[in-house]
Amino acid sequence: MRSLGIYVTLILFMFCYGLQKHPDIQELLTKFLKNKKISWKHTKSNLKSSKLVNLKVDILSSYEVKGGIETKKKKCVDCSEILMNNPSRRNKDGVYEIYPAKSMKTYAFCDMTTNGGGWTVIQNRMDKSTDFYRTWKEYKAGFGSPSQNYWIGNDVIHLLTKNKTQRLRVELQRFSGEKGYAEYSTFAVGNESSKYRLNVSGYKGKISDSLVYHSGMKFSTPDQDNDSYSGGSCSQITHGAWWYNNCHYSNLNGKYMDTATNDKKSNTWYHWKNNLESLQTTRMMIRPANI
Repeated sequence: MRSLGIYVTLILFMFCYGLQKHPDIQELLTKFLKNKKISWKHTKSNLKSSKLVNLKVDILSSYEVKGGIETKKKKCVDCSEILMNNPSRRNKDGVYEIYPAKSMKTYAFCDMTTNGGGWTVIQNRMDKSTDFYRTWKEYKAGFGSPSQNYWIGNDVIHLLTKNKTQRLRVELQRFSGEKGYAEYSTFAVGNESSKYRLNVSGYKGKISDSLVYHSGMKFSTPDQDNDSYSGGSCSQITHGAWWYNNCHYSNLNGKYMDTATNDKKSNTWYHWKNNLESLQTTRMMIRPANI
């Protein structure tokens, strides 16, 4: 009777979560032994016990098997899932491939550093090189470059927020260099049939709240007016696209100015300084609230 011990070196390539921590050894060995590219060698055998009367002999043999198996890619929904499955991504900010839906691949900037990381950036503005005064169709699909200025797309935001309660973090910087943030414990955006209606609550932060005023509102663009202002289109008046009410206390997709200009058309967060001062940089990012 023989007992076979096999020591295996496994090289696994997993897109989303890297090395598999607890593989099914038998299944993997079967794949390995059918793979012509592997190599193996016998290393040693040890006599464990011998009962000559019953003619039973136990021998522990060791074999070294080397090779590689490329396993099926796991499609991560968002940046938090990437980080959860591959902790080595912590502190490695950058553009990652995500799948808000199984059939939808897109690219997002992942903040893997702030407060533990795992944030999916849905809006980013660094300069005026990207025009944010765009149509409903463009805001639906998203535009820009995830590594610079972009809006990830209203359809994507809806998919990312429809199944799990999401936390929203808004990071702003003034032209003076001063930085501040706001966090909301609940953030969700409806589907296109609801006109991407906003649900946001649970403020905390250092720039005062300028977003809850917009909760419950539909999204508006220059070519689709869904605000509550009877005097015209808030989107056209304030040169942006947002969940306008009557009209706004925040307008982060408003016109980008080169200096700190007090203008209702600019990308503003009113209650930070109680004025309509334009901002140098803005960022909106989300992750599941239970993280």
